[in-house]
Amino acid sequence: MNERERALHLLRRIEHESLFASLVLAGESGIVRTLVLGVIRWRSRLDHAIDVYAKSRVEPEIRDVLRIGAYQLMFMDIAKYAAVGETVELAPKRARGFANAILRRISENAPEPDDLATRTAHPQWLIDRWTRHFGADRAAAIANANQELSYPDVLSLTGDVPPDSTPSTIVDRVYKLRGSSAELDRTKFWPMDEGSALIASIAAKQGSDIIDLAAAPGGKTLYMTTQGAHVVSNDVSISRLMPLRSGKRVVSDARRAPFRRKFQVVLLDAPCSATGTIRKNPEIKWRLREGDLAGFAKLQRELLASALELASETVVYSTCSLEPEENDEVVAASGARVIGDVLRLTPDSGADGFTAFVLRR
Repeated sequence: MNERERALHLLRRIEHESLFASLVLAGESGIVRTLVLGVIRWRSRLDHAIDVYAKSRVEPEIRDVLRIGAYQLMFMDIAKYAAVGETVELAPKRARGFANAILRRISENAPEPDDLATRTAHPQWLIDRWTRHFGADRAAAIANANQELSYPDVLSLTGDVPPDSTPSTIVDRVYKLRGSSAELDRTKFWPMDEGSALIASIAAKQGSDIIDLAAAPGGKTLYMTTQGAHVVSNDVSISRLMPLRSGKRVVSDARRAPFRRKFQVVLLDAPCSATGTIRKNPEIKWRLREGDLAGFAKLQRELLASALELASETVVYSTCSLEPEENDEVVAASGARVIGDVLRLTPDSGADGFTAFVLRR
């Protein structure tokens, strides 16, 4: 299986099995990783180019192949004859003439979309709501930032500096890589976005007796531990807590957490729509529907009510969502008092998008 064949295979797994690209691509690098993430990231822009020249319905099996070819032609520095010829070989024999014709037309003149949603390859409903909430210029900046190539950030657990990296400018101990994290020693470096680390640093500054109420995959717990905090890690999934090889781990539904004592600080980084993480997880924008937000908000309200009951002093409530239904409206419904400034990171900052509140009952 050559690189393009492998990329097509992985793309189909992500699409048809509803898998996360970050998990499927763990350990992948080079052109395979570039093709898979690129096709997912630019899907509707690629489809626009394909449909301009196809002028009729394209079978899903053929469209998968055409997307790989179109991405190479439109966004990669690859010889056009190679991008066309080697991609056409991926198509069923009955469709190779059709695929060759479409890709050659795109190689000669890739059409430029007029609208922001197609130009930046986002669903129209997301662009519309970000325009309402942030204004047209900021919405465009967020959408454009989501389309930038993304490499992992890592938390240094030992103080070591990872190779080929630069330190974060917004939080200590986090480094921005210029390549894959697959070869790094997990006992020294933990994959963690700098925005997520910033949330953990805010919680650690509130006190040293902390429960991380929705802890998986564990980065925030590890960060707070490096700051000298004593952290209990709670999550509904034992498998998602397993990477945390040390410390106190509890498996429970945080809405009914089985603790008989209160904690000085409760960190609740709540499950959410994750619209702030589209740059690293581009499949999110194609799977999420606007109607899904109400379901997330209901869960978040229940979790926050539990967090407030467990806290003797403060709750840090955060999400990696940009949507007010999951942030300000959840906090307002809780009746809690907001202490200090609200953290609002959007992807145009260079970090993932996060919103965080420090609360008291």
